[in-house]
Amino acid sequence: MNCTIMFYVVLLSLISRVLTEKYAPYTEEQFQLWLDDWNQLTHAEMHLITKIFWSDEIASDDEIDVLESEFEKSIMLSANFSQEKLRELKKFDWRSFKDSNLKRAFLRAVIVIGDSGISDSQRVHKWKQIKSDMNTMYTTSKIIYKNKTLSLEPNLTSVFQSNRNYTFLRTMWKLWRDSSGKKLAKLYPEYINLSNEAVKDYDFKDYGEYSRSSFETNNLPDDLDEIYSQLEGLYKLLHRYVRKKLGEIYKLKNTGLLPAHILGDLWAQQWHNIFEDIKPYKNKTLLDVTSKMREKNMAPRDLFLIAEEFYTSLGLDPLPETFWNNSLFEKPNDGREVNCHASAWDFYDGKDFRIKMCTTVSMNDMFVVHHEMGHIQYYMNYKHQPFHFKEGANPGFHEALGDLMTLSVMTPGHLYKIKLIDELVEDEEQDINFLLFMALRNIAFAPFSLAVEKWRWSVFSGNTTPDNYNLDWWKFRCKYQGLVPPVDRFQDDFDPGSKYHIAAGVPYDRYFVSLILKFQFHETLCKASNHKGPLFKCDIYQSKEAGKKLKHMMEKGSSESWNKVLYEFTDGKTDKLDPSAMLEYFKPLHEWLLKQDLSENEWNCNDYLDLKNNIVHGYDTNFASRQTSKLIEMLAFLIVLFNIF
Repeated sequence: MNCTIMFYVVLLSLISRVLTEKYAPYTEEQFQLWLDDWNQLTHAEMHLITKIFWSDEIASDDEIDVLESEFEKSIMLSANFSQEKLRELKKFDWRSFKDSNLKRAFLRAVIVIGDSGISDSQRVHKWKQIKSDMNTMYTTSKIIYKNKTLSLEPNLTSVFQSNRNYTFLRTMWKLWRDSSGKKLAKLYPEYINLSNEAVKDYDFKDYGEYSRSSFETNNLPDDLDEIYSQLEGLYKLLHRYVRKKLGEIYKLKNTGLLPAHILGDLWAQQWHNIFEDIKPYKNKTLLDVTSKMREKNMAPRDLFLIAEEFYTSLGLDPLPETFWNNSLFEKPNDGREVNCHASAWDFYDGKDFRIKMCTTVSMNDMFVVHHEMGHIQYYMNYKHQPFHFKEGANPGFHEALGDLMTLSVMTPGHLYKIKLIDELVEDEEQDINFLLFMALRNIAFAPFSLAVEKWRWSVFSGNTTPDNYNLDWWKFRCKYQGLVPPVDRFQDDFDPGSKYHIAAGVPYDRYFVSLILKFQFHETLCKASNHKGPLFKCDIYQSKEAGKKLKHMMEKGSSESWNKVLYEFTDGKTDKLDPSAMLEYFKPLHEWLLKQDLSENEWNCNDYLDLKNNIVHGYDTNFASRQTSKLIEMLAFLIVLFNIF
């Protein structure tokens, strides 16, 4: 592979010099020629780079040294090629283009070439190496507990899904953050500085503004705030219900807030794992079909076969043989340190598509498989597009497409059809149970995704400085989610880095956008499938009409503005993000929650944020003494006041 890399380096360098002369005088017509040449070369480059990245993700220890050498060369290859293309792009006066499609192609090319604007090749290498190092630190993080080594997957994930010991979970919560995020703390400020430097030549204020440009709007932060304001009432009702139920289990203090470690997830981003503990109607059929799947002796590969059959039932294409031959479905048992975060891969040759996932036989992983396969279907359907249009219409479209399918797959009706439920019981109590489960997955996720991205934007803009990374992280988490850490957090902690997307530099706004889009998509496809009844009971399985509509949207890639694509997909209903479909889906639950006896405690985040000492107090840490201290301060103030008068 080393020889292959050197061949590409030389080839691309020579071709680039020749091609540069072809584009003068950099007219609109010459830009089309530039696009054609760039697409051909970029496909070759990305195929090579992706192969190296894939190998790096699943490498064995004895391959690491070789891969590190190949990785460094691939970084320089990518950086040199992108910088050359960037220099050429700057010579075109794209604002004078008469062809609107070429204008769009130019802007897409800028986004795709993206963060290669650092002129110093050594700094480019430094920046990409930092990103690689942070990713590796996260991937290889483990904790030691009672002389046992525990990894994130499957150990810690399983612990938070199933264990309900308050003190034990608190210990695991802290150990993971000490092992993962804290290690990244020293690297992250330089990563931010280099990221901002990488986009300075594009007239963006910072990297956050650059990443938002993919949504083709100047008002994304305001748009997302407006959308969340329509969901906030339902979230706060859900929060109050969960707090009441967990308060009965754990004897929680009456603060209105929740400790972040008891919600069934290491990051408290989705809460469905505590469903059985807090569901309102205990006598109804269990929704979790994990035991049924294991009773059937399913293997991880079977989950992928189930997902493929769902997509082909819509009339979409089956997966190519290369998918089954090259994908990683299980965590290797040969000692390799594999990045277990589930991901879908496009190798840019129109034939090779893969999923990497340490799959366990569980209902949750079945949903994850359907999600990742949604990405693969998107890749397969826009494979004919030029490179700069090989993306979702906006970053949220890709994520929405996979999650969209889970809205059908998770219905009791669908689980009954594929024989994972023996009896289909439909009544109001069963419906409320189901909707609560879905709300714990979806409604609970909305403020988390917004808080994560608000923090990232604040860091890139400089409003959040390195000294306040952790303090501001919990400001956002408390403001949007009503959560606080279980133990004190200090300035040298870096809790954001315990989340994969922060360590890997993946924007999180796409997940909030996808959350809204998937319900809009679901509503449209349910209409196409001629569904009758409540939206939450719709299953588009086996609907060729829904599949036809979906395929038409996927084939466009990002060749048209997402507003136009959405307008066409929704049959002219809207060209904007709209949470009304999501609210309609959860309407029965919303009405039910309003009838429950739920106390309305305010979220007083200031009780936990010590701005003077840069400390975030834990839920359990000296709560009584802090309240006593406040009382003493108040009495002292009153004494002084009394003496004055």
